[in-house]
Amino acid sequence: MHCQLEYVGEVSEVAMPRKIQMRVEAIAIGPVQRGLEQMNLGSMAEFAGFLAPKTLRNQRLVFHITHIQLKD
Repeated sequence: MHCQLEYVGEVSEVAMPRKIQMRVEAIAIGPVQRGLEQMNLGSMAEFAGFLAPKTLRNQRLVFHITHIQLKD
C-alpha cells in the first residue's frame, strides 16, 4: 500500500525552536498494511521504519513502514 505521511511539529536546533512541516511518500506491506488500512484518515500515530530509494533507477527516498503505534 502506498500512502503519504504528514508531520507537523517543532524541534530544537542550536537551542532555537524550529517549526517543521513535511510530507513523505510511504509504503506498507503485509500485516503493517492491514493495520494502516484500518486507520481513519487523519489519525495520529507514530511510525517506525526505514528510508530506501524507490527503485534502482529512481533514487527518490520512500519511507518503508515496519511498525505503527496509534496515538490517543
